[in-house]
Amino acid sequence: MRDYDKLSREELIRLLLERDGAAAGGIRLTYPGQTAPWQIVRRVQPRAQKIEKKLSCGDEAEQAENLIVEGENLQALVSLYKYRGHVDLVLTDPPYNTGLDFRYNDKWDVDPNDPDLGTLVPTDDGSRHSKWLRFMKPRLWVMKEMLRPGGVLAICIDQRELYRLGLLLDELFGEANRVGIINWQKSYAPRNDRKHISTTTEYVLVYAKDIERSKTGLLPRTDAMNARYLSPDGDPRLWKPGDLTARGADTHKGMVYAVQSPFTGELHYPSEGRHWGSEKKRMKAFLQAWGSQYVERDLNDGKALALMIKGAPLPGEKAVKRELPVLKQARKAAEAIRAKGNWPAAHWRDEGQGTFGMKKYLEDVKKGIVPTTFWADEDYEEPFEIGNVSWEHEHSGHSQAGINELSAIVGRSHGFDTVKPLRLFKKIIQIWCPPSGIVLDPFAGSGTTAHAVLEVNNESSAERRFILIEQGRPERGDPYARSLTAVRVKHAITGERVTKQGKIFKGATPLPGGFRFSKLMSTVDAAAVLALEREEMIDLLLTSHWDQNERSAAHLHRLPVGTHEHLFAKSPRGEGYFLIWNGPDEPSVLNRTAFRAIAREAAAEGLSQPFHVYARISTYSGPNTEFYQIPNRILEKLGFNEAVHLYGTAKDEQPQATENAA
Repeated sequence: MRDYDKLSREELIRLLLERDGAAAGGIRLTYPGQTAPWQIVRRVQPRAQKIEKKLSCGDEAEQAENLIVEGENLQALVSLYKYRGHVDLVLTDPPYNTGLDFRYNDKWDVDPNDPDLGTLVPTDDGSRHSKWLRFMKPRLWVMKEMLRPGGVLAICIDQRELYRLGLLLDELFGEANRVGIINWQKSYAPRNDRKHISTTTEYVLVYAKDIERSKTGLLPRTDAMNARYLSPDGDPRLWKPGDLTARGADTHKGMVYAVQSPFTGELHYPSEGRHWGSEKKRMKAFLQAWGSQYVERDLNDGKALALMIKGAPLPGEKAVKRELPVLKQARKAAEAIRAKGNWPAAHWRDEGQGTFGMKKYLEDVKKGIVPTTFWADEDYEEPFEIGNVSWEHEHSGHSQAGINELSAIVGRSHGFDTVKPLRLFKKIIQIWCPPSGIVLDPFAGSGTTAHAVLEVNNESSAERRFILIEQGRPERGDPYARSLTAVRVKHAITGERVTKQGKIFKGATPLPGGFRFSKLMSTVDAAAVLALEREEMIDLLLTSHWDQNERSAAHLHRLPVGTHEHLFAKSPRGEGYFLIWNGPDEPSVLNRTAFRAIAREAAAEGLSQPFHVYARISTYSGPNTEFYQIPNRILEKLGFNEAVHLYGTAKDEQPQATENAA
């Protein structure tokens, strides 16, 4: 019998996980050095952020909507604590473990706060797959935590790690929450230098945090699709022929029977495996709308009673000829209705010589198309599912298009060999991010995600926001978060493009928007916060602000430096945020004198109450003031884990007893 008292906490957790996995009968992915992701993440310390004004784009209101963070992505994800549970779509393109793009720091498992990227993992490293999994798992775990309950993760991958990533996502999200696997065509010309099969496709794995609460949207309908809706009968509403039957004949045997055409006298049955889509009483009304009375008759055909023209002979009773008076009269009545125009909704196709169908009106069709295999142009009126679909390059773009798009906007010296096409990311955003949602990309690369968000917003008057995280390649002296990612997004906003000779010109229509560029700094603790200068403190407050009363993590709108003594920002609701801080060596006290100065600044700006005041100590309290103590309130907003990292102030530095408001 095993002595569990001698096992460590981590070993006990692993045993419980193994037991639960075995009990559920599921497959678990195991590999050397495997560690529960939350055990790694909980040790990651949040970091301060410094806003780089020169690298930001747009006015203060525009900058407040979007964010580009420069830094290691696991540390950045933890530091963006205020967005946890607010992200609608995580859309990302992680390293594929090609031997050229993945660097592994073996200290991450021991000390996830180590900023070192580590060494490049070559293709001949026998443990490269387990290293990749150890790298990805805690990041994927935090990505899931960042999602809303109905949020979706869409992650790009190729064949190298497809199977392992799928198993990992099944484990983290649950197989039941797998929305689908998109197979998109990255190129359309085979490469003759391949020994066996030329790879022309890559994949996007799509998982919901909770598939019962997630929503898959529609893609915009095209003019060509709408052009198929006409009005040959003069109906004021455009329509096209639709089906009057449904699947499931075996379970709806009472709805499988013959109906008689008033034009030809022929009997029509639903096609094999289908039944009439409306109850018999309604079907009878549809038929009688063409000028004849119908009755139920037994045809001895093993089906339910047929709907026959009243007085018409049954098959076998006598030759059923068009010249029979009863059929001739029915045909005459039906042709008169057809000639009059604006036919009944249930109609006989091919000028009366075809089958019985139903008008399908354009105004009743979904205002979009369902994403299906090869983006089929069929219309769907029933609930749909996204399965494993294939997208041709015409619908998703291809890799060369992505490279050309990047070259056009930043120049040809970007050094990227593979870039996801805008069209691919735009489609994913349209489908899985609502018009006012937040898109997060923790592996931002060249900034395709942000560019796609801006374009989709411009095309549909939406207000989606983006958060990008990118470190670049500091080991090569190439911090391209600022030299490439931010430049591309800025050029998308300004409409600037780069010629083959490297000259910048206005070559495209500017896209509405802006972003704030923020650099991840050192880990945050009480001492680090208390050592900040005023401008550094304001940067930290702006990036840590989190208002639970807003729909999402709302940003504050920063005011120009030096315009006020205490006021530094306004909220979207028109409330003021004030900071009593002039550096670590100056007193930081909210007292009666400071409050009066704050009240004057608020009145001059027309701000509403309450006044939100950050200070070290408060000796004043009033019903119109909310006091936030430095540093504890800042650390709390950053998600500082008190159970792991002790923080706070010394006993003799606690807030003094407050005096009553006058």
